[in-house]
Amino acid sequence: MTNPTGRRTGGPFTKGPTFVVLLVILAGAYVLAAKAGLALAFVNPSATAVWPPTGITIAANLIFGYAVWPAFLVGAFVANVTTSGSMATSLAIAVGNTLEGLVGAWFINRLAKGRFAFQTPSGVFKFALLAAVLAPVASATIGVTSLAVGGYARWADYGAVWATWWLGDASGALIVAPLLVLWSQRSGVRWPKLRWLETGCFVVALAAVSQVVFDSFDVDLAQKYPLDFLCIPVLVWAAFRLGPRMTATAVCALSATAVWGTWRGLGPFAGNQPNVSLLLLQLFLGVLAVTSLAVAAAVEARNRAEE
Repeated sequence: MTNPTGRRTGGPFTKGPTFVVLLVILAGAYVLAAKAGLALAFVNPSATAVWPPTGITIAANLIFGYAVWPAFLVGAFVANVTTSGSMATSLAIAVGNTLEGLVGAWFINRLAKGRFAFQTPSGVFKFALLAAVLAPVASATIGVTSLAVGGYARWADYGAVWATWWLGDASGALIVAPLLVLWSQRSGVRWPKLRWLETGCFVVALAAVSQVVFDSFDVDLAQKYPLDFLCIPVLVWAAFRLGPRMTATAVCALSATAVWGTWRGLGPFAGNQPNVSLLLLQLFLGVLAVTSLAVAAAVEARNRAEE
């Protein structure tokens, strides 16, 4: 449940077998997302520019409350100990990742109206600052330091590994968390048939743009020309016409296609250094996510005022 300020005050998942099932599901989702992200690790087996688990952790703490932290401690430990490092480094990384979610959610609850942060542009920007800029500092610092102390990362590479870790977590918070938080809430809006038709046209347009920009068979066309600007009008369409939910969904779908294409050497961000390519892509996607969600929130606030 939430109080009028949007802060968590407890909920139905506080005790009993249902809560245990929830923890198991969250831990499993964390491990699967972590394995997918670590498959794209280039500078270090434990540091990747694509890290969806951060978004899962922050969203779960906002939706269900802070009591779900054991799921992420276990999930992060399992994901890391089965990938690289020792028991000690895996535990330290798990602690850092868990703290990241707790700290991020706590700040968002205190300063950005919690789960309702995406109702106003100021809330979106506060979420970006707290969840994507500040919270990942804890995870990146604890994680990279533990790897360096344990001998699994060179101190000379500390800066590069830290930057990759931080940006991967930041992009996960900006892309995944809004999607989960917004779909956990009741919309209360019934669309007319024409709006559903418009949504279908939007999905086709989004798929076409994603294919042309990030998964085009014409590699020279995608890499020689800045076709990434084509993503902007599609997301603006979603923000103005389809609301925050569809905007967050579009950002997530676009991000998945973009990462897949860039990893395969396609699209405007692909280059000779895969990690650099993914970092630049994540910066681009993060800016798109914040901008489009802020526009969607402004339009939604205007519509509420008119009603």
